[in-house]
Amino acid sequence: MTTFQIPAAQFRSITSPVGESRVGLFYAHVPAVPADELWKWRDVNPREVKEGNQVYKGILRTLTTEPARFHERNRGITIVADDLRYDEKTKQVVISFQDPALHGVVDGGHTLHAIMQTQQDPPENGWPAYVWFKVLTGLDAGQIAEIAGGLNTSQQVDLRSLENLNGHFDELRQTLAGQPYANQIAYKMNEDKPIDVREILYYLAVFNCSEYNELKHPVSLFGRKEGIVRTFAEQAKSPDAANSFSILITRAPEILRLRDLIEKRALDKPIGRFKAGKDTRIRSESNKGNNLPFLAEDVNGKIPLGWIMPMLAGFRANVQWNTPKGTFTWIVPIDELLNSCFESLLVAIKEIHEQENSRPEYVGRSSIAWRICYNTVASAIKDWRLAQK
Repeated sequence: MTTFQIPAAQFRSITSPVGESRVGLFYAHVPAVPADELWKWRDVNPREVKEGNQVYKGILRTLTTEPARFHERNRGITIVADDLRYDEKTKQVVISFQDPALHGVVDGGHTLHAIMQTQQDPPENGWPAYVWFKVLTGLDAGQIAEIAGGLNTSQQVDLRSLENLNGHFDELRQTLAGQPYANQIAYKMNEDKPIDVREILYYLAVFNCSEYNELKHPVSLFGRKEGIVRTFAEQAKSPDAANSFSILITRAPEILRLRDLIEKRALDKPIGRFKAGKDTRIRSESNKGNNLPFLAEDVNGKIPLGWIMPMLAGFRANVQWNTPKGTFTWIVPIDELLNSCFESLLVAIKEIHEQENSRPEYVGRSSIAWRICYNTVASAIKDWRLAQK
């Protein structure tokens, strides 16, 4: 149990008209806010603070140049607490936290950070700044993410952040925990890390054999990361432990490694003349030192996703799916299969790229590209099986 005391001349407590929750409301003098201590209780907030955005700069500007207006222009800090009371004698609001997953600063992280920064070098000649506090108690644990999503509206909270708050990424975190890139994954907004969890879900989703087969390919997923997260969220709410993402996550390290192996192998070939984007080529100066996090290597060049995704998805042909239930196994050892068919995959992708006006994003949206890559891998598997006889 962690307890905070915040001085407040006035305090109001309002009981919810429905349910057992309660709301405490008060203004606090900014210099008296225990900002450093409250800052440690932000796990319930769905996003990280982004100091460079205009919202944050506006908060900091008002706090330092017009502090007497701060309580009018800022919507304050919202807290979810285990317990809340007001000591009439000392004029102190007493707030108690118990579980970091349930209690803490659910909204107003940018405000709290600005206060914390300004407290280190407060304005001279007094500081007439006050901040509005709203403290919620008696909430159901399952409502925290919904409340956080509803409150964080000045900058729309993405679904990824709410799924993280709901704990739906825990299974993926555990699977990737031993990987060298585990701490480089951003699971929520404004988290300054190089790997977006939505990209990981995208790489996994193209192997979903519950949804795709030799006739139906995941072309529609290209460029639709938020839609993939939405599907993930729907499955995460299901009591069925054998949903497709649960199966896919078991092979996440191998799928991610395969993704980077495809890019590395492609860069071993003379492909520098091909475009990687509207204004860059694969070996443009800006693409030098490109990091492949799932291999922990830097490479000279960058292969566009429009090339990578159809080739990666082609290896879905190598999956034995849900047999036995809840499992995913490779038919052919993945490195051996990659060696046998990569040249053919790359030739096919380059030909389609040239047919599609040299625009890699058109390759990623080409059903022909996805079908040819799948068939190329399937053909290599047949050859492998014949060689085993």
